[in-house]
Amino acid sequence: MFIKQTILMKKIGPKLLFLALGLILIQACGPSEEEKRAAEQARMDSLRAVQQQQIAEQMAAMQDSLDTTDDGATLTTKPVSKTETKANTSSSTYNFVENGMYAVQVGAFRSEDKANGFVAKWKDRNYPSSYVVKVGNEADGDVWFRVRIGFFDDKAGAEALGAELAKEINSGFWVSKVR
Repeated sequence: MFIKQTILMKKIGPKLLFLALGLILIQACGPSEEEKRAAEQARMDSLRAVQQQQIAEQMAAMQDSLDTTDDGATLTTKPVSKTETKANTSSSTYNFVENGMYAVQVGAFRSEDKANGFVAKWKDRNYPSSYVVKVGNEADGDVWFRVRIGFFDDKAGAEALGAELAKEINSGFWVSKVR
């Protein structure tokens, strides 16, 4: 029996050795961990670029809706004095009060520049009481810049403006108690 095993090992042994070496070579010829990481990073960068393009298209569409009325006419604005406290929209007039307790949040951005640009657009549209609120912790990088319009004495007034603006810009809104 021992002789049969020895003969069998002599026939199969080199084949097993070549098989093991072949598997090692195949494994060694595959991508390295660094190459795998680089490929994953490239994939993530590509996805990020697509997302940024989609966001840019959405922002352009929102800007187009902000720049035109329902009938397609381009809006023209007049300069607003700081003492003016009424905002005219397509169907209503809203009274802002200096010491009101409520505001309408119409956007939130990670970039302060984008938020300030959004505020400038609202001010150009005769909403002089639009402003930015910085929320979050810079230490962990979780900072948001919220764009708000307000102040209102009651929540109902803020909700009415928010609902009208949401229809106008095809977006949501949030009523915040600010004081």
